[in-house]
Amino acid sequence: MRVTEGMGYQNLLRDIARVQERIQIAQDQVSSNKKVTKPSDDPAAASDIVRIFSEGNEADQFSKNLTFAESRLNFADTVLDSVEHMVERARTLGQLSFGNTTTGSMYSTELDGLRDQIISAANTTHAGRFIFGGSVMTAPPYAKAPDSSVSYHGNSQAVSLQVGRGSTLQTQIPGDEIFSGSVNIFQVMSDLSTAMQAGDKDGIDTQVKNLEAFSQVVSTARSKIGSYVNAATNISAELATGKLGRASDLTQDQAADMAKAITDLNMSQTNLQATLAVGARISQLSLLDFLK
Repeated sequence: MRVTEGMGYQNLLRDIARVQERIQIAQDQVSSNKKVTKPSDDPAAASDIVRIFSEGNEADQFSKNLTFAESRLNFADTVLDSVEHMVERARTLGQLSFGNTTTGSMYSTELDGLRDQIISAANTTHAGRFIFGGSVMTAPPYAKAPDSSVSYHGNSQAVSLQVGRGSTLQTQIPGDEIFSGSVNIFQVMSDLSTAMQAGDKDGIDTQVKNLEAFSQVVSTARSKIGSYVNAATNISAELATGKLGRASDLTQDQAADMAKAITDLNMSQTNLQATLAVGARISQLSLLDFLK
C-alpha cells in the first residue's frame, strides 16, 4: 500500500494528539495530586472513591449524633447531681426537725422550696427539648397543680439516636423512672413537710427513709447514664479508627504518584517537542519537493 503525503500528516497529527493527551493527564495529576479525577480515568477506583465518600458522610452523621448524645447525657447527669444534693439537704432538714414542731415548721418552708427546685430540675431542657419526659419533649413533663400535687405528663419511652449502621444509643431516661417511679420524690417531700409541721416523729422517720431510697434511685439512674457515656466514647473511638482507614483507602485509590506524574509530564513534553520537530522536517521536505 502506498503511503501518501496526506497520510503522513494524519499520522503526525494523531501522534501529536496522543502526546498532548498524555501531557494533559500528567498535568492534571500534578496540579490536583489525584490520579482519578473522573470515572473514565479508572472505573473501579472511581467506584471505590464514591463508596468511601458515602461511608464517610454516613460516619460524620453518626459522629454528630454521638456528640449530641454525650452532651445530653452529661447534662442530665449534672442535673441529677444537683438533685442528689437537694435530697440530701431535705434529709438533713428532716433529721433536724425530728420531734420539734417549732423548728419543723421553719424547716418545712425550706423543704417546700427544695421540692419546687426539684420540679424545675425534672423539667430541665437541653437544646430546647425536655430531657425527662420520655419521647414527649416539647412540653414540661411535670406540672404542679393548685393543691401542690405534681403529675407526670411524659411517657416511659426511651429516646435513642442512631450512632452506627446497626447500633443506637439511649440519650435520656424518662422521668417516671426517676422522679415518680418506685419512689415519688414530690409526694415524699410533701408528706415530710406535713410530718415536720406536725412534729410527727414516725412520719418524719418514714419519709427520711424514703428520701434515702430515692437517692438510690438517682444513683442507679446516674450509673446508667455513665454506662451510656462510656458506650459513646467507645463508639467514637471506633468511628475515628474507621475514618483513618477510609483516609488510607482514599489515598491508595485517588492520590497520584507525584514522582511518576512529574516524570510522565517531562517525558511527554520531550516527546511532543520531538514530534513537532519531525513535523517541521516533513513540512520542509514537502516544500523542497514542490520547488523541484
